[in-house]
Parts: sequence; C-alpha cells; structure tokens
Amino acid sequence: MNKLYTAQEVADRLKIKKTTVYELIKRGELASSKIGKQLRISEEHLEQYLRGGASDAPVLSQEPDFLPESSLLKRDYLLHSSGLILSGQTSPALELLCSQMEVHPQGIPVLQSHINTYNGLYSLYFGKVHVAAVSLPPEEISFLVPGVSLAAVCLYEYPLGFYVRKGNPKGILSVRDLARADVILANREKGSTGRMWLDRELLVSGINPVDISGYRKELVSDLSTAAAVSSGKADAAVGEESAARQSPFLDFVPLADLPAFLVMEADNLEKKGFSALVEIIQSEDFKTGIQNQTGYDVRRTGQILYLK
Repeated sequence: MNKLYTAQEVADRLKIKKTTVYELIKRGELASSKIGKQLRISEEHLEQYLRGGASDAPVLSQEPDFLPESSLLKRDYLLHSSGLILSGQTSPALELLCSQMEVHPQGIPVLQSHINTYNGLYSLYFGKVHVAAVSLPPEEISFLVPGVSLAAVCLYEYPLGFYVRKGNPKGILSVRDLARADVILANREKGSTGRMWLDRELLVSGINPVDISGYRKELVSDLSTAAAVSSGKADAAVGEESAARQSPFLDFVPLADLPAFLVMEADNLEKKGFSALVEIIQSEDFKTGIQNQTGYDVRRTGQILYLK
C-alpha cells in the first residue's frame, strides 16, 4: 500500500519546517491529496519530489492539489477586475509587496506567476506578464528584452552562494569543488538565477558540466535544492541565503552579491497599480520589513534604473 504522510512527517523526514512543506505544495513542486479536510502526501509523490519530478509529469507543469483560500480568492477576483500579473519565484520581498498592495489606497489585485528570471523576462517581452522580478545585472536585463524601454526598481541586494550541510564537512568553497568525485550537486532549472550564474562560472573556470555529479538533475526552487542538501540527497546547491536560514542543518557559503529588481515597461511606471508598487517599495516600512526578514542590503531599495 502507498504510504501517506502528513505535512509534519514530510518536514521531519526532509529536516525542514512544516511551513516550507506547505510552500512546496502551493508552488506545485510537491504533489498532495485531500482526504476529507486533511492534506496528505503519498510515498510515491514524495519520492518523485526527491528525484526532481517524474519523467512523465514534469514539476514545472504540475498543478498543485492544494491552494490556500487567499490564493483562490485572489485568482477569482483578478478574473473580474483589472489587475497586475507579477512573475517571480517566492521570496519574502514579493510576499511582503503583495500583502501591502492589498491594503494600499491605490493598490490593485496582483496575481503572482511563479516562474524564474529568464522565463519572467521572456514573458514580459511577449506581454504575458506586467512585471517581472529578476536577479540579473541591468545590462543583462536589457539584452534579454531588446527594443523595449524598461524601468528596473531595485528590491534589495543579496548574497548568492552554496547551501552545504552544517559545518561544511566536505569543505565546498568554490565552483571547482563541484567537479570533485565526492561531491553531488542539487542543481536548479535552466533560466533560474542560480543556474545562470553557475553556468557562467563553469564556463569561465573551464569546467565541463558533465564532470559534475547531479548537474543534469534539475529542481525548481531554492527551497527544494536546500531540502535536498539538508536531507543528505546532495552535498551542495547554489541559491539565495534566505532558504538556507530555514534549516538548522544547513550552512551558507557566499560566492557573489546580486541585485534583485522589479522590471516593467517604462511607460507603465506612472500608471495605477504600477505606481503603487513603486511607492510601497520606496517606503521605509517595506525596507525595514525586508531587512528584518532577510538581513539583505536595502541601501538601494526603491532606486529606479531606466534601461533601453
């Protein structure tokens, strides 16, 4: 019989918080079922998640079985009103931004599309989203959205680095360590900030990805790669520091500092909804909230760059 687990049992097995399990379910990375009013995760679905998704059911296309009531209300409200579609993977900054938009006098509904940096900019280019949350240098943003005048509003600056097990027992300190025979990587999907950064570093270092164990196995969030490392399925992963802070079994090795931006067409900057986003980001309450939750650098938060 296919064993069923509660969210707490999955959290205990993966050595992560129970809230992180709900976040994985919400994002469609971990499949679940409802039995009456109770949420359960099957052994099969848990194993699929740890393998990075079943070959006949890619994680990126999974439809979550569980959506919190607030998400359903937001989705239905957006269908019957004017609103913004914001792309970007879950982060404390975006969660705080969306919650403050709900109470802002000029705020309008925001529907978040949980897609990565590259796909967010691609969707912005083709008019499928209104705003894209990305973590790339400004010149690379312009390159990926050619011929469009853009405004990039700085959310914060943050460290990107390795998730390693507590105490860093294998001494993983640079991308060269990933090519060691005793190191297994939990890799992110193509188009994510961590994957794009890693691929550039491998190219510069002259390292062939085929020499890295685990390189071809892709997971679709920092939470999932961090869980792979904390549970012993991998030895290292590249991601934002905030995911490492959610597990007492992980340490973080900083490698680079990156900016996080909200990117939109420059002509929209003064329009209803867009202007509310900017006003919230530039507020002291938002800066204080982000700094308290993440510890990230907010000295440039709210600054606007115009890109062509």
